Order: sequence, then structure tokens, then C-alpha cells
Amino acid sequence: MTDHRAVYRVARVRFDGPQTAAHLRGPAEEWAGACRQAGLVPWGAFGGLLGLRTDEAILVAVGDAREWTLPHFDGAEVIEQDDFHSAARPAEPVPQRTPGVYVFRSFEIAPPDLDEFIRLSAAAWESFENDPAYRAEPRALLSRHAETGAVIMLLITWYDSLGSWERSRTPPPAARENFQRRAALTRWALPIATRLL
Repeated sequence: MTDHRAVYRVARVRFDGPQTAAHLRGPAEEWAGACRQAGLVPWGAFGGLLGLRTDEAILVAVGDAREWTLPHFDGAEVIEQDDFHSAARPAEPVPQRTPGVYVFRSFEIAPPDLDEFIRLSAAAWESFENDPAYRAEPRALLSRHAETGAVIMLLITWYDSLGSWERSRTPPPAARENFQRRAALTRWALPIATRLL
């Protein structure tokens, strides 16, 4: 699968009641197996920490540009799903395996600002990822064109803990400057903190 054709399908699923991560690990493993059998990459299944309902989870699977269906996740109904393409990361769709906190941050921007948004993000990461005060790594920067004409960016960043996420709110000066310039291009942003199931 070549990444320029890869489709990152991001789905929010809902259960009939609150779910714990412990209860969802088995279904997540079964879902990952179903993805692999369908020729898809199970990039990750994520349970909520902050900003996601207690009866919901987020699934990310990767396939090529042809039509395909997201495998069923036991006991869950797909509430919404969107298809994205890699804008900067990852170079190849590799399933996420590192425990920790994964923050899904959506941004709305104007289409003419797409290249600059990507450039500012990549420039900021050069120092953001190397600060010894915290452990963080942007794992994906994805994009899609919305029906409204806007571009929706989805940044998925791994942190070893919520403490690292909090400390990373004060990044190195070079990263902070690029993030501030990126914020000036942003109409709105929405972060959701999750854990890998």
C-alpha cells in the first residue's frame, strides 16, 4: 500500500452504555484482526479520557483508495466517520502500539492555508519533540476537504502521560512561535484525549 493512496478512516463509535478500557481490549483485538483479514491496517482503537463520551471510542483504519467498509466493532454503532489522507505524517501507516495518551486535535482552516499549516507544524516538531521536559511525538497529521469548503486537519499526538501533555503546553521558543503562527490560520480547534485500547 503506498501512502499517497492511503485512506485513513476515522470513526467515532457508540455503545449501549459506558465502557471501560478493560472491557474494550478484547473487542479491539478482534476488530484489529478483522481489519487485517480485510487487507486494512488497524492503525488504532482508542478509548476516551477527556472530551469523548464514556460510551464512545475512536477507531482508525487505513486502506487504499478503493471503496472499503470499516470492520464491525463488537457492540458498537458507527456514529460518524470521515476519510483523511496523510498530510505530513505518517509516511507509512503502521499500527500504534505504544501505551500512553493520544490526543486527537481537529482544526478547521481555509484551503489556501493548507501548505503553510503543514510547513509550520513540521517546523515546530523539530524542537517540540526533543524537549526534555516532556515526552511527546506527533504520530499523524491528516487532512480532508469538508463539504463546507474548509479543510479539516487532524493531528494525533502521543504523550507518555497527561503530565507530559500539560508540560508540553509550554514548548521550546521555536516550536511555540510556529504553533502561534499556525493558530493564526486556525478557525477553530477541538482536542480529545484518549488511550490506546
